[in-house]
Amino acid sequence: MSIAYLHKTKWFKGAKLLDSPLAYAIMLLMAVAISYVIGFGDYRFGFIIIAGLIGMAVTLIALFNTRLGFIITMVFSFFMFYFKRFTNDDVPTGVVVDVLLAVTFIGSYYKKTIHKQRLWQYFNSPITYVYIINFGFLMIELFNPSMYSVAGWVFTMRKFLNFVMIYFVGLHVFNTKKDIQDFMKLWLFLAILAGIYGCFQQWFGLLGFENDWVMSDPIRYQLYYQGGEIRKFSFLSDPSAYGILMAISIVYGIIAALNEERPKRRWLLIIGIIFMVLGMAYSGTRTAYFIIPAGLCIYGLMTITNRKTLLFMTGFILFFVALIFGPFYSNSTVNRIRTSFQLTDDESMTVRDNNREMIRPYMHSHPLGGGVATSGVLGLLYNPGHPLAGFPPDSGYLRAALETGPIGLAYTLFMFFTMLQVGVRNYYSSRSKEIRTIYVGIVASLFAYMIAQYAQVAIGQMPGAFFFYGTMAVIVKLKNFEQTS
Repeated sequence: MSIAYLHKTKWFKGAKLLDSPLAYAIMLLMAVAISYVIGFGDYRFGFIIIAGLIGMAVTLIALFNTRLGFIITMVFSFFMFYFKRFTNDDVPTGVVVDVLLAVTFIGSYYKKTIHKQRLWQYFNSPITYVYIINFGFLMIELFNPSMYSVAGWVFTMRKFLNFVMIYFVGLHVFNTKKDIQDFMKLWLFLAILAGIYGCFQQWFGLLGFENDWVMSDPIRYQLYYQGGEIRKFSFLSDPSAYGILMAISIVYGIIAALNEERPKRRWLLIIGIIFMVLGMAYSGTRTAYFIIPAGLCIYGLMTITNRKTLLFMTGFILFFVALIFGPFYSNSTVNRIRTSFQLTDDESMTVRDNNREMIRPYMHSHPLGGGVATSGVLGLLYNPGHPLAGFPPDSGYLRAALETGPIGLAYTLFMFFTMLQVGVRNYYSSRSKEIRTIYVGIVASLFAYMIAQYAQVAIGQMPGAFFFYGTMAVIVKLKNFEQTS
């Protein structure tokens, strides 16, 4: 929004009114009133007022500066669960992310309208089309006769719209190659920060409020306390989400480091990767250990003619063999990593396989599934009494098959294939080394994410959703900056 435009609008005139004696008098009275409430009333009102003022300011920023609003929302999504634990789960931080995303999306539309730009500019992509079709499929699911409650569908649709808004806002705010590079750098910085904090938890122990939060729920404590120690979760919602986020960030970080020409930045990346690897190991997430080799294999296949790739893959294989078969057994973290790759009977996998066999007839008899939000904990909450309510969908693909049927599962796989296909195609059509590095890093990381979806409901959790759906926008927009490289 230009200065000339601001001068012509009421917004500028309104801003001038703030610089007046009357405005200063009003602000002084408000300050006195707030001080009185905090000093003589309940101190919690003071925090509510301060939070409200900060919220108003951030909301205005998100509305009129969508790029900054997008960044603020992504940064907040990294720390939202930390704030939640600090307040003993009393603050609905998820609602804050929902509101900021919606306001940023409205701001993007507002800016397009002001500048008289086409709203659907740059949206001509197979990725956009698969999202639109997915929206239509969810509308059909509203009429699924097997679903008991519309409230569960509303919850699912709200989450879907949040993810789509991340994608569409990304299409609006990634206007230069530098915007995209800054987004990927910020993601790596936040991921490294999460890795460092996970190491802090391991080396110095959980903070008091974190330990109280873990101990407050016996089921949570049972899930987190394994192998004689607490699985670490850093700022994130749980150890599994933390470990998977570290893994996909490690994949992208390794690829960025291998293609970084500046030694100082390369070493900074390597140090950050070490912290992320340690944080991932301390999370005790077996899925995370497995998806790193999967992502790096895709990178190796896409850059097989590169000498650096061959040297790195050789070194990685040697390190992997030493880790799995080396003569050291006293470290519980190393032992947990080893069990992820040993082809022996695993009790948890046996239970999962038995559950899938038991529920298979239901999947075959329901082409559209049992309805969204009908399985697991969400099923108990939104569809109590449903045949799927409480059934543990330990896999994202199993959840898709249960709730949306074989048709929904097939379309989910088609969506993921389309996303990867567009990324691979754009990688091979690019002639810029910088752009090719971003493409191959994103494709390898997304492939790792999609593999994780087989063992966990990995895709769709914050803050990982900003990487998954934000990089979709990167894949679409990055090819437009080829000539500037």
